[in-house]
This record gives sequence, structure tokens and C-alpha cells, in this order.
Amino acid sequence: MPAAAVIEFLAREDRHRSLGGLSRPQVWSITQREILFALVAIFGVIVMSKDDRLSRTCLGLFIAGYAVWVTWMNFVGYRLLHRTLYAKPRRADGSSKRTHANTVVLATPREIERDTALHMTSDVPGAEVLGYVTYGGGAVATMPAFPVLGDFANLRDICRACHARLLLALGLEDQPDLIRSLQALCDSMGMRLIWVDDKEEHFDGNLDARRSGSRLLLTNWREPLEDPMNRLIKRTSDILISGFVTITVLPALRVFAKTLQLIHSPGPLFYKQKRTGRDGEVFEVLKFRTMHVNDTPGKQAVVGDSRIYPGGAFLRKSSLDEMPQFWNVLMGQMSVVGPRPHFVDHDHQFADLVDDQWVRHFTKPGITGLAQVKGCRGETDTPMKVRHRVRLDHFYLRHWSPLMDVCILCDTALQVVFPPRSAR
Repeated sequence: MPAAAVIEFLAREDRHRSLGGLSRPQVWSITQREILFALVAIFGVIVMSKDDRLSRTCLGLFIAGYAVWVTWMNFVGYRLLHRTLYAKPRRADGSSKRTHANTVVLATPREIERDTALHMTSDVPGAEVLGYVTYGGGAVATMPAFPVLGDFANLRDICRACHARLLLALGLEDQPDLIRSLQALCDSMGMRLIWVDDKEEHFDGNLDARRSGSRLLLTNWREPLEDPMNRLIKRTSDILISGFVTITVLPALRVFAKTLQLIHSPGPLFYKQKRTGRDGEVFEVLKFRTMHVNDTPGKQAVVGDSRIYPGGAFLRKSSLDEMPQFWNVLMGQMSVVGPRPHFVDHDHQFADLVDDQWVRHFTKPGITGLAQVKGCRGETDTPMKVRHRVRLDHFYLRHWSPLMDVCILCDTALQVVFPPRSAR
């Protein structure tokens, strides 16, 4: 049955791999196919094994129960999975991690009067509407379920004040130039843009498309990790890997690091740094302390840095000082593989050099990442290094796959044994 489920999944069209954005008839069609594939697998095994001891009553009840479960999962459980996987990461103080409103809807007065967003956001993973922003002039005659936050002239200020992470544009199908300007605006603010348009040929780039009823939703960021099933696969692997490392490896490393510190630099075992995570959330990343206690925590390490105590250089060069971050992974603040989290101040500095640098926060930061295994480690002391690192992070977002994560982990393991020159 698992093999039949995998075959059915691979047989789907690419845009139907995720159930999000499909109409109810399309979801029902996929559900029927899943049940059919399971039935073929079950009866195939029975025929090949020639086992006549199986109770027909038991078989009938199982098939009926399986059909009900698959139907419930595709129509109800899948949406519950959305809410869980798109929840905010748990903060350091242990406060709730539930999703908060994060979506601003830019729409014409006509779309606002129809309250179109009320019927569409269920097909957009992680979308919780804050309110509408009007475009095109004219008054809104009938007040919608969500508040009107202002007009288009103040869009940037409204999104910044609301800490919006998604902009949904409705009723702008005949204005491709406006959509392009909105793309640039959203990239510069680290927001996703989704708009309604039935003409994909108007736009260049790596577009992603999904259906919401009769409407086609487009976005210029094709992200595999926006598929809830991909996100579930990644989160499951994160928990398994980080759980194993936390139980088996970290205790011995803790003793080793503490011994080095007692000899060369007495003080706290761990060093906590505030870094920027997914969607701009600030969290504290854990590291084994490799420097003497100092007053310049935000300064990057350089060659021959006097703040690094003897033995600390080895921990840094081999990346063993990063191992406590597996605890951050268990807490849901990080992933094993992803863009490396920057200092909060550095993120703002790098944004002046790369317009769309905030896009790298679309996914959770990682202990290791594509940029790191491709040589972008150590200091980011030139604009060229910053741009190269951001471009590699963007490539990872657009082309993520489980196989890519495995390859990055293998390269990381090699670099732990044979550290590159850029390691500090």
C-alpha cells in the first residue's frame, strides 16, 4: 500500500502534487485514485499469496475505513496540516506558536465589496488576512468582513506597520506593469506576492500557479517548501536527525568543550546570539563559546582574532561549535539544512547591497546550507561575497528537494573532517 501511494503520487501532474488550490472535484478525483490504487495493491497481494484465510468481513471493514480516512485527510485533515506546519516557530520564552494574521489584500473596490479574500485564503497555505488596501479609487459601498487599512499610496507603510508577510492582489489582471512593480516591492520587504491572472505569458521568471475555483493564482517565487507535504517531510527529517544528535553526540561534545574552556577561558559553556529566522522572527541561536567573554558580540571573527581562546579555533574550524543548534532545530526555530541565520544588524546592512536579500527568510535558517558547502563561509567583508551568498540561498529556496538536503549534509560532513580555508 505505501508503494501504491508513492506510485499514485508520482503519476500526478506537477500542479496537482499539492492538494492546495485544487477544486473540490479535483480533490475528489485524486481521492478516488488513491483508494483505487490501494484496492489494486491489496487484492494483488491476496491473489499472489493465494491466502484464503483472510476474513471477507475484516477486508470489507478495512477497505471502508481506509476510504473514509483518505477522504477525510484530503478534504479536512490536509487543511489542519496547513495550520500546524505554517504556525510561527516557538519563541525563546516558550510562548504560543500559533499563526497570526499576516496577509494584506490589495484589491479594487469591486473585489472588496464582494469580500473575495474571504473565499480565497483557504487555498493559500499559511494565509491569515489582516485587511484590504484599496486600488483604483472609488469608495467601498459595502463593508467587507476584513477592515480596509488604507489606499495604494500607503501600501509600503501599511505592510511594514502590520508586519505583513504576504500580499494578495485581486482584480489587477489587466495591469501587468503594476504586478511587476509589486514584485520588486515585495522582494525588497521579504514578502510573498500572489496575484490573480489567467495569462501567465505576461510574466517572465520561475512562476508557480494554482487554482482557486475558476481563478488562477500566480506567484513569481516557485518554492517547493510551500507545499505542505514537502514541509512535513523536511520537518520530520529535522526532528529525527536533531533528536539523534542531541541524544548521542551532544553530551560528549559538551564535556569536551567545557574542558577546553576550563583550561583556557573559564566562563559559560554556551554563547547565545540573536539571529533572524523565518519571516524575520528574531530568536537566540546556541553555540559553544569559542571566544573569551568580550563586549563585541556582533563583530565577525577574522583571521588571527585575539578573542578566540586556544582550542576555540579548532571548534570553529571544524564547525563543532555549531552543534548545540540541533536544539534550536528541535524547538522549531531552525532546520538542519537552510540559509545560515545572520546577525540582525547584518541583515539590514546586507539589504542595502542586495535588494531581495530578505527573500532568504522565506524558509527556516539552517545549521548548514548550500552557500556554506559552496565556499561562502567566514567573513562577508565584501559586497561580492554578500551577493554570492544570497544568490545561493535563493537557489536553494527555488530548487529544494530531499536529495539536495542529503547532498549538502554529505558535503558538510566532509568539511568537518577536512575544513576549507574559509572556515574561521
